[in-house]
Parts: sequence; C-alpha cells; structure tokens
Amino acid sequence: MTTIKSVTEYLELIKGLEIKDNVFFRGHANENYVLEPGIYRKVKGDKTLVEFEDQIFREVISKSPQEFVGKTTLESLALMQHYESPTRVLDLTENSLVALFFAVNKGNENGEVIIFDIPDEFVGHYNSDRVTILSNIAKCGKDFNFNFGLVPFYRNKIDELKSKKVEIELTERFGSTFNQDITDFFILDTTINEWIEAEKYELENIETFYENLKRDFEENKGGLIDVALKDFRNSFIEKLIGIYKIGVSKSIQNVNYRHFGKLLHNIREDKAYFDSIIDPYDVSKVFAVRPKLDNPRIVRQHGAFLIFGIHEVQFTGFGNFKPMADLNREWILKGIDEERILVDKDSKRSILEELEQLGINQSTLFPEVDKVADFVRKKYQDKL
Repeated sequence: MTTIKSVTEYLELIKGLEIKDNVFFRGHANENYVLEPGIYRKVKGDKTLVEFEDQIFREVISKSPQEFVGKTTLESLALMQHYESPTRVLDLTENSLVALFFAVNKGNENGEVIIFDIPDEFVGHYNSDRVTILSNIAKCGKDFNFNFGLVPFYRNKIDELKSKKVEIELTERFGSTFNQDITDFFILDTTINEWIEAEKYELENIETFYENLKRDFEENKGGLIDVALKDFRNSFIEKLIGIYKIGVSKSIQNVNYRHFGKLLHNIREDKAYFDSIIDPYDVSKVFAVRPKLDNPRIVRQHGAFLIFGIHEVQFTGFGNFKPMADLNREWILKGIDEERILVDKDSKRSILEELEQLGINQSTLFPEVDKVADFVRKKYQDKL
C-alpha cells in the first residue's frame, strides 16, 4: 500500500507500470469506496435500488423526455450517470490525472486511485452487441434472472476434447498425401453419435471407443501410420466437437426460450436487426466501454465506464434480484490489498492546486455552466 502526497509522487508511481492490454483509471475520494455501480450500492441497511432499476430508468426518461430523444439504452444510461442517477455503470477514465482529480476533489478521508488493465475481449465500443445486451438489463424487471442450463457442461467437454488433439508439425506434412478415406469414414460413420448418446455425453470411455473405431477403419482401409494416424485421431476429435457444439447451440436456445424473451424485446428497441439468440455467458460478464464522444463532459474527462451484467442463479424465481456480475479481480493492477494507491487526506488541497496548474480542475472537466460558475465563485472566494 502506497500513500501519495503530490502529483509528482503519483506520476512516479504509475510510470513504471507494465500495461499488457487496455489501461483505465478510477479515482474516488474515500478509500473505503467499494467497486460497485450505483444501482447495487446499499442505500438502506442491506437494501439496494436494483429491484426498482427498470422503474427508475423509465421514470427518469418520462420526466425529462427531451434529454433522451434518439438515444440508445447505453447512451441513456451514460446520461443518467452524468446526472447521478443510480445505474449499472461505473465511471472510469483513460487519463491518470483525471482519476487523481476525482480522488482529491472532495471529502476529508484518504482518497484512492485504482488502475485497471483490461483484455481486448472485454473492452467494447458503444455499438457493441455485448454492451447492448448488458445495458438493456436495466429495462428488465426485478425478477429477471437466468441460469446457464447445460451450456457449461457442453463447453467444458469441448475444451476437454481440444486438449486431446495431437499436433502435426508443418515438416510432417511434406511428402504426405491427403487421405480421403479418413474424411469419408467420419462423414458416413453413425456409431459416434450412438456412442455419445449411450454415454450420456460423458467422455469416460473415449480412448476405448477410439481404439475400436481405429481398428474398424484399419480392417477395411489398411493400417494407419505417421501423419495419417494423427489425422485420424484429430478427425475423430473434431467429429466429437461438432456433436457437442450442437449441444451448446440447443442449450443456448433453451436458455433463451426460458429466460431471455423480455431482454431480447428490450434489445430490439435499440437494434431491430439483433439476432434472436443471446449467449448466456454474455449476460454474466462485466465489460469496459468506450462511449460515443458526443458529450462534452465525457470528452473532457476522457471518460469510459464498466457496465455490469448479472450473475446466474441456480434456482430462478426465488428473489435475489438481478445479482451483480463479478468483476474480474485480475484486471486490477493497483487497488487490492498491499497494491493500493491511497491519496493522503491532508494533501488533497495541495494536489488540487498542482492539478489546476496542469489544466485539470472543475471547470475543465465539467463544462456545464453551473459547474464552471461554481468553480469561479470558489476561486475568488478563496482570495478573501
């Protein structure tokens, strides 16, 4: 844990960080702040506002319709966040000094800056389908929930099968010929499907079945050696993977039929062309979003945000309103235990003054007239 007392100390601390993917920052004025979006923060005892999320979303729009004309659900959430309405997004910035400003601009407690390094596959732009899915959860009622059904079972089996394939070096291909008999054998074979059904889609006896299948082929087409033997092995594995992929597809269809009708309806309010199938894994994720730069505040603050999906529930229909998806802790470079960057509470004012000399202050980050006027008032008030 490091406590910084100046902009220089802060910049020195982050200068040596090794960033692998996409770096984002978040600053908050209280070190005890929890990384949860507003809709999941406790407001009365252990109660949150998530059970009223869809009502809050629609009521804000109904009372200020002119502000939301032509906006997608994601853009509406960003605007609501702008006006401090509780949403399922959590503000980030791609500017380290902006994050530091938010860690010092108010409060009498130590502030904190958290640094994220988020892989490309979990960073989306404003028009990403996956981001659209998560944003439209906001319009689903409190009882919206889901479970994965058999999707994880089939996907785990596919991963297990991929590990059983054998690698064929490019040099091994030189001088070898394509074996059409192997391709034809697996196209025409029906015993694999029958065996999988008999095994109830488990893979406990896969090697025994493979050896029997290989023996049948060799009795009719001759022995398998070298590359041909590896091709036969891999063709067998690919045949199994294809069958399990059908299981994944049917399971996803079943999850959609049971749980995602309302969500799909909401999504099509944004994208009429959206595919009728939602992968349940996408509903359970957290994504970093680079929003459309059509808002002066977002532009000035180099803004981005995390948008949270919901966690699956084993038994649907028993309360536990829209449980929050888990944030991947491996994304956090600085912000956990001894790796935290705290900002000394007694140095907040001096750091604010340093940031102002660098062009980072309330009037530059909040371009609205009321914010600028308040900044100017305080500036001259401090001269008294």
